[in-house]
Amino acid sequence: MAEAMEAAARFAARFPTLFHVTDPEALPGIATNGLLSAAALVALYEVREPDRPALLEHNRGRGNFTRLHREGLPGATLRDQWMPDAPLAQTLHGTYANDPTAWRRHINAHVFFWLNKPQAERLARVNRARAQTLLAFDTARLLAAHADHAFTTPINTGIAQGLYGRPGSPRDEHTFQPIASYPRPDRRAPKELAIRDGIPDAMAYLIQS
Repeated sequence: MAEAMEAAARFAARFPTLFHVTDPEALPGIATNGLLSAAALVALYEVREPDRPALLEHNRGRGNFTRLHREGLPGATLRDQWMPDAPLAQTLHGTYANDPTAWRRHINAHVFFWLNKPQAERLARVNRARAQTLLAFDTARLLAAHADHAFTTPINTGIAQGLYGRPGSPRDEHTFQPIASYPRPDRRAPKELAIRDGIPDAMAYLIQS
């Protein structure tokens, strides 16, 4: 446990602020329920079982933002994804080889943060027809409470293609490494922080919006 907290402290010293891009319509829900993974939101909003695969296993598609509703709760928004079958399958290896559905389920079980503001701002500008909001969180305080389900990744795990149509970065069961293993065993620089399931008390770590 002490080693894990030391690793989290090293990570926080290197990346003191985490950045999350979200839809403005999602802000009331974040204030109420925290930052939740797509899978956790689908469960919370009681999406019918026949409708769940389209949200969690299939590619939601670039520019497709899905609004969730449930009586008594503020609305929630699932952002778009860029993981169509063909390009995604080319990137998958190990236990995820030839299984884009399993990878999407894996991605949709996490909340993601960028580790630097320029990268987050670029994502926020991608959908020019839809304004996005950038939230910043205190890394040290967030990891003090949630390090046990925090992971680093060396790539943007939710985009299946590289620049100019080139194949995306390879990914497998080792792409997500526990924060307790920081620095990563493969010595690759982290690009994202992923929190499994979500952060119900996320607003406690917010430092700007």
